[in-house]
Amino acid sequence: MKYSVYENIRKIRELKNLTREYVAAELKMSTSGYGKIERGDVDLTVSKLIEISKVLEVSIEFIFKFDVSIFFNETTR
Repeated sequence: MKYSVYENIRKIRELKNLTREYVAAELKMSTSGYGKIERGDVDLTVSKLIEISKVLEVSIEFIFKFDVSIFFNETTR
């Protein structure tokens, strides 16, 4: 899975003003475990990606295609 997916999860969470602690609790996992997902330190399963998309209230497709430059006029890397 591309690193951008992990980064997109973090950016979407931050734009929704959700804390890592909140998302981790909703996923019934530790904050440090969830942090590893956002950093791309662990492989993300399809089932976990589905759970994350539900907590963030976005589609999986949105996570894959998310582009922060839409909101902040940043150039993509």
